[in-house]
Amino acid sequence: MEQQDDIELTDELSQLTPVKMNLAVSKSTEEPARQATAHDTSNRPNAESLQGSSFRNSTFRKCLFPSSSTCPESEWRIKAQHAILLIILPLLIWGIFYAAIGEDAAPGGNVFAMGLLFGAAAFAGPIAALARLPPLLGMLLMGIFLRNIGFFNITGGFIQLVGVLRRMAMVVILTKGGLGLDGSALRRLSFVVLRLALFPCLSEAATICIASHFLLGFPWLWGALMGFILGAVSPAVVVPSLLNLKEKGYGEDKGISTLVIAASSIDDIVAISAFGVVLGIIFSEGSITEKVLQGPLEVLIGLTFGIVWGFLSAAAVPKGESNTVMYRSMLVGGGGLFAVFGSQAVGYDGAGPLACITSAFVSSCCWKRYEGMEAANSITNTFSVLWLIFQPILFGLIGTEVNFAELQSETLIRGFGVLFIGLTVRVCVCLLVTQGGILSMKEILFVAIAWFPKATVQAAFGPVALDISRKKTMEASALLVTNSTLVDDGGAVDMNDGEDILGLASKILTIAVLSILMTAPLGAVGIALSGPRLLTKSSGAVPVESTSQGKSSYRVSIQERETNESVP
Repeated sequence: MEQQDDIELTDELSQLTPVKMNLAVSKSTEEPARQATAHDTSNRPNAESLQGSSFRNSTFRKCLFPSSSTCPESEWRIKAQHAILLIILPLLIWGIFYAAIGEDAAPGGNVFAMGLLFGAAAFAGPIAALARLPPLLGMLLMGIFLRNIGFFNITGGFIQLVGVLRRMAMVVILTKGGLGLDGSALRRLSFVVLRLALFPCLSEAATICIASHFLLGFPWLWGALMGFILGAVSPAVVVPSLLNLKEKGYGEDKGISTLVIAASSIDDIVAISAFGVVLGIIFSEGSITEKVLQGPLEVLIGLTFGIVWGFLSAAAVPKGESNTVMYRSMLVGGGGLFAVFGSQAVGYDGAGPLACITSAFVSSCCWKRYEGMEAANSITNTFSVLWLIFQPILFGLIGTEVNFAELQSETLIRGFGVLFIGLTVRVCVCLLVTQGGILSMKEILFVAIAWFPKATVQAAFGPVALDISRKKTMEASALLVTNSTLVDDGGAVDMNDGEDILGLASKILTIAVLSILMTAPLGAVGIALSGPRLLTKSSGAVPVESTSQGKSSYRVSIQERETNESVP
């Protein structure tokens, strides 16, 4: 019985063995068949199966899929499509405005002039970049060109709109600058920041006051007024130029960009506050005590609001949500706008820029500390995109402040002398106050070069004295018509004095325009050319985001974006 069971079990195993063998054979033959099938499908010209090397390298595939091809015909077609888009889109936008508001959008209208300026400035930026010059130089020159050939002449309520757009652009670049500040470097250089912000500005203002008194015949107060107008550095020129170098890694080991950007905001606060004090004394607007206390109050208000709003912006939006970057950008940017416009509404103009850059810096420090660099860099990238939009607006409008018809030859020559003397003293003082620290001689020389461009403050405050003088003169003329003579009883104004005030204010505006024309292009070019030669490049760029392949992509400067070059 046992033998019979063994025989039956043996027969069953003998029947299973061929099955196992057949399965093994089927598996061994199935793999080549699958490979053959995959090879056949890879040769099919469709977008889902482009694995075959022969098809991938073929001319047919390159022309069939032009997005990744080098086919000359495909490249030509893509460029043609881009050109058509660049033509159609502005025409569409103009058509919408013309249909909505009518004659103001027609050629010769205010909206048409502003649109032409912004479009031409945006076009001039890449042209300047192709010539290895900063894009802002091309935008600035385009604004000057359009103003002096008569294409840009804004009237009515659009003059106020121009000021609003200029301040919005300033908020964008100041916020971008605040987000880019290095807290550790700022702690190391805090004393140098104060010295750099105070002494060059005050020494240049004093020098211009003395030089204008002897060369231009200015009264001392009017000389001081012009000194504080010209003593302010322009963040609109300095900040983007330094951020451009920062993104390439130049000077990051010692925080050069952080030093200059931080000092520029304090420099403007000092100059604007002192300008308000002197202006109030000249025109007797408000009590002198209020004007003297305005400067310290602006610093206190700006720092307080900036710190509080920075912490609120950092804590209000939780991380990890899909709209975190958008909400944080809106909070930081909206706070900057509120600070700038709100400070002007309450009469403390200098507090707004300081609050804007302070809030961006505080929130960035919080994000870097608790969430890492990526959290702060994502917000910085958002404002980099916004800056690409507002950059031609800002520098195009600054260029339109230069009107050659208002320039007088004698005033130009003497004004050039005053400006040259003031800049010489400023650079020398800058070289002195940066000694004795961690900066090398080459880096000190670069800081001095970066510390003299002028544009925004001069464009904004240059016409202020002239506007007030015209108002005073018109009031005096009306009083003269009513009474045949004017009696100087402390409140009335003699007509000869009114004409003298108009002449002084006109000269201040002329020299302010001259300072923009001279120093803004030279400063931008000087920073761009001297930076790679005088600053040490850090070992590597700072990664700001990750690509889908797991590799780090690096922040690209504004000029390199426009020339389609990438940071190595």
